[in-house]
Amino acid sequence: MSFWSGSDSGGQDDVLEFGRDRSARRRRRTRLLLGCIVLAAVLLAVIKMTDRQAPGARHQPAEGNNLASRPPPVRVIPVGHHLLGVKAGWQLFARGPDDLLRVEFAEGRIIWTYVPPLNASSPVVAFVVGAREAIIQPGGIAPGYVVPDGGQARALRGPLSAGGPVVPGPRGTQAVWALTGPVSEPKLSLITLSGRRAGPSITVPPGSPQVLSTAVSDGRGDVLLTTENDADFDAGPRWDHFEPGTIIAVGSATWLTEVCDTGQPCHYVVINAVNGARRILPAVATQSPYYFTWPPAGVIAPDGRTAAVAGYGSSGATTVHLINLRTGVAEDLGFPLAESGVSARGTMAWSPDGRWLFAATASGKILAIDPRTGRARSLGITLPKVTQLAIRT
Repeated sequence: MSFWSGSDSGGQDDVLEFGRDRSARRRRRTRLLLGCIVLAAVLLAVIKMTDRQAPGARHQPAEGNNLASRPPPVRVIPVGHHLLGVKAGWQLFARGPDDLLRVEFAEGRIIWTYVPPLNASSPVVAFVVGAREAIIQPGGIAPGYVVPDGGQARALRGPLSAGGPVVPGPRGTQAVWALTGPVSEPKLSLITLSGRRAGPSITVPPGSPQVLSTAVSDGRGDVLLTTENDADFDAGPRWDHFEPGTIIAVGSATWLTEVCDTGQPCHYVVINAVNGARRILPAVATQSPYYFTWPPAGVIAPDGRTAAVAGYGSSGATTVHLINLRTGVAEDLGFPLAESGVSARGTMAWSPDGRWLFAATASGKILAIDPRTGRARSLGITLPKVTQLAIRT
């Protein structure tokens, strides 16, 4: 199961002002996104309390999202050859404003499914790909959807239907972490698509600064959390660990942080996600080049040697950067990423073999980037605009 949770651009880019105090702008952008997440969590809790007070009530999808009318049929686009020469069975999923694409490279075809537009109150949208379906869930109180392979989108039911974070659980569980419990004692519970509890819960002690509604995947089945003061934590059932610095990229075995101590040059630190071992990279990190908003936008290659991050390019746009995780040297590839001014998370995804880095560009196209050369290819077919990517292995 792979995961994306980031902003839903809706085709609009914010106009950014670039000046000397980038750290102040990062804090404002972080506060904006965290404010949206916290507000959505409060509204979600109020709705759940209303449900308990009025057991007969049921949430109905917004009129614009009603699936009662007949949606367009699922389209199968045969390409006639192995896309990008890939013969392995992994697939790329891409989501746009009202479309879901499943790119089957080995079969040489693309499955195109209509998904009703989200009436989301939060810019954060969870995009989770399971073994036989994809989940699209807004961070606010708007309804989300599950899209089974080969089938039409249908509204989420049960505990997953009221919005909030949706994060992949441990491998093999086919369950997700979802926000449950009363507003006074929230928790993240493992929930299956059928709505059943599937394991223990993640909680934080009363008064702790961690915000459970900010949960995103830590790459190995637990969650990463942040606070209103930009402190990052890795958390699971019965434990949570503070991670010094700012997490800017996540992989299945490692994370990349940038640490900027007062009066000292910034530097990159690679963290072993299993044992917490930290390795400082030799190169000095460029001051404040990357998005420090939540959630982190970067993704680490399967072999752990390279991180792809969203950074400021020479033109001021948000572009694809590659960081060598042995030296710390960063390279701006210059490809503009889709983003809404609060996060570029979900715009990049690595193929399981690390041969390709896929990126959703500012124009809504899918690029296949060769990390060895820094050059990009298209899939060679006209597709609808996309903003989010995920891989199924």
